[in-house]
Amino acid sequence: MRRIAAVLAAVPVISLGLLVPASAAVRVTSPEATSCGVWRWPVKTGSDADRFKVDKTAIVTTIRHLRSLKSPSSFAGFQDHRFRGVERHTWQLDRVRLTAYRIEADSDIHLVIRNAAGKTMIAEIPSPRCVSRKSLWRSQIAAARKTFMARDHATTSWKHVRQRITLRGLGFFDEIHNVTGQAPNGIELHPVTRVRF
Repeated sequence: MRRIAAVLAAVPVISLGLLVPASAAVRVTSPEATSCGVWRWPVKTGSDADRFKVDKTAIVTTIRHLRSLKSPSSFAGFQDHRFRGVERHTWQLDRVRLTAYRIEADSDIHLVIRNAAGKTMIAEIPSPRCVSRKSLWRSQIAAARKTFMARDHATTSWKHVRQRITLRGLGFFDEIHNVTGQAPNGIELHPVTRVRF
């Protein structure tokens, strides 16, 4: 996409028989964000100090159960560490409803998922280029993102859908900051390590 934008910028545009200078050409914007995250980023990408303590056996669960879990009272000291319990497990949500998605400023694909009762939570697929080689799930994250993008190509604009999806990923508590689809306790699957449609 960036190569296309560069070519368009260098080529004059002919419109209604008039020669328009290249500087006036419309540029094609990239669908990808260009930065990576910072806050609890090692935990969000599976490269944190507690990564070896995560149980890789997936526990099939529900959005309702994950939303019922008690959120941390403070994140102090947990930028590179996982909370005991939910953050040290791998979870799987079977055939939940995907309702919206887009690429966020930190390059994650932000997925809004909901259950039959209309209750929502978030799942996030990091960009492989933002995942450290220390991550134990680096290849799985890359595969999950590739699978998602092949079916539902995400850009930085919201896309609203109604489709079933099965997600596997690590439990993660985010701070409450009123983002679209966030559970009241801030629980997420982050990173998502497997996607099935």
